[in-house]
Amino acid sequence: MARRLFDEMPERNVVTWNAMICGLGAYGYVDDALGLFEKMKKEGVVVPNGVTFVGVLSACCHAGLIDVGREIFRSMKSVYGIEPKIEHYGCLVDLLGRGGWLLEAVELVKGMPWKADVVILGTLLAASRISGNTEVAERVVKDILALEPQNHGVHVALSNMYAEAGQWQEVLRLRKTMKEERLKKAPGWSLVAT
Repeated sequence: MARRLFDEMPERNVVTWNAMICGLGAYGYVDDALGLFEKMKKEGVVVPNGVTFVGVLSACCHAGLIDVGREIFRSMKSVYGIEPKIEHYGCLVDLLGRGGWLLEAVELVKGMPWKADVVILGTLLAASRISGNTEVAERVVKDILALEPQNHGVHVALSNMYAEAGQWQEVLRLRKTMKEERLKKAPGWSLVAT
């Protein structure tokens, strides 16, 4: 219904294009979202903006289209002169992390023009879990705690990762530290398995 209304519109602007692209991508119609993005570029009447790229990168993430996502991310600056913002980096970090490209995601975060926030770091922590890389997870947990010292849920997440990796000594060490320091997971904070 929404697509039919969009197609029948006599005139479209960047907001209507973005609404359609983001909606399609969010509901799993990735091919349609990417196709509409291509149509937007081909028609050339409306120029994509930062919101457009969030929608397209999110769609790539939902479908695991790593190469397409990388290329779209690069094109932001090289083709459209749009400087990627933290939300664009977040989409690409998530895409890379889910796809098993953890170390590339880490390098992307290191190369950002600003310091990573807790959302980006949480995405890296989830990617570390997917890859089973406790070394990266340890560094990410330290970075999260530097930003949010009261975020004790990351200790639980790291402990669970150690358990998944069979690193029982590390589980015991971390749980002992948590008990000694009386650290408890904050209600509502978790590392959602993806």
